[in-house]
Amino acid sequence: MKISDRIYELISGKLNDALSAEEERELAGWLEADGEHEVIFEEMRKLHTQAKLLRREFTPDVEGTLRKLKGHGRKQVGMRVWWKYAAMFILPLGIALVLWQGLKEEREKQHRQFSTVARPGSERAVLRLFDGQTVVLDSTSGSTLLAKSGNVRVEVDSNRLLRYSPEDTVTGSREMKNNELIVPRGGEYQIELADGTRVWLNSATKLIFPRNFTGGERRVVLSGEAFFEVARDESKPFIVETSRMDVKVLGTRFNVNAYADNDEVSATLVNGSVEVSSGKQKPMVLVPGEQAYGNAGELEKREVNVRLYTSWIDGRFLFNNAELEEIAKQVSRWYDVKIFFANESVKKIRFTGGMVKFKPLDDLIRMIESTSPVRFSVKGKTIVISEE
Repeated sequence: MKISDRIYELISGKLNDALSAEEERELAGWLEADGEHEVIFEEMRKLHTQAKLLRREFTPDVEGTLRKLKGHGRKQVGMRVWWKYAAMFILPLGIALVLWQGLKEEREKQHRQFSTVARPGSERAVLRLFDGQTVVLDSTSGSTLLAKSGNVRVEVDSNRLLRYSPEDTVTGSREMKNNELIVPRGGEYQIELADGTRVWLNSATKLIFPRNFTGGERRVVLSGEAFFEVARDESKPFIVETSRMDVKVLGTRFNVNAYADNDEVSATLVNGSVEVSSGKQKPMVLVPGEQAYGNAGELEKREVNVRLYTSWIDGRFLFNNAELEEIAKQVSRWYDVKIFFANESVKKIRFTGGMVKFKPLDDLIRMIESTSPVRFSVKGKTIVISEE
């Protein structure tokens, strides 16, 4: 971000307690205009304080030096010019400006390194068909018939939606044959089941489902996270089975988060009605805007902002006072990267913000660093998070 000479002058005056009331208001307006401005000011303030240790007993010509810097035109002042004028005097702001420029370039260089170990996820998955065949699906998959067995067509349509289409639900085979859709780390995928239910699968997720639903219920098995838009059928309840809870519905939209490495599982209802059960605990009924969460056999219910739990299907990360440990898990899955915390206390630092998840990881890291006392770095193929 380019900083004008006027802003440098205002920051100089602020750090040296030399601003008028009008100049204080001008600087305050600049700080309020952009969150990044606050970050820049704080960095320069810290460096200004550190640079006092190097100050000598003389009065520097601050205004004269700034005029010389202006004399170089509107082009961005290079590092050589900064060092040239820094050599003319040793004063806190001068050193702070030089160090800040260097720090900025170093951080940008460091941010660019993240792309070597982490890239945004994409549409990709592995489908294991009922006959043992394995099909790799990705963003290049076009409209294709993958298989046909009995009365069921399995195909990828022009929108790269995996679709199970029964051609004849009356005369077709009633034999239950399971399929698996496995989405790796750094992937996501959508499927439309044989009953018309649509499912969005998040990274590191597996869904086991029959090629066609028979009997008195529609049951699927989930590990990971998925959003369900269930086709209504009052004669056949739809059941999502996980290792720690089951969600039973007739027709509705809801999100289930059941990753094995999460301390808690959750079911979040967007509309309709669902019944959530776990172990011997009495089943609980959710209404829109409610979430069942907790450990197996110990689920509780609360009201939530459902967008925080469903934004991933719309291509966004949304965090509201979320612990960095939870954010790191989501980032690790989506960008398929290892993340290490330098110490336990960093995991509990909280962050609020949002970002399009197809952007480089650098963007999210800059947001977190600008508002939290943490720093990200790359060591080998691992991202390390430490205290600032």
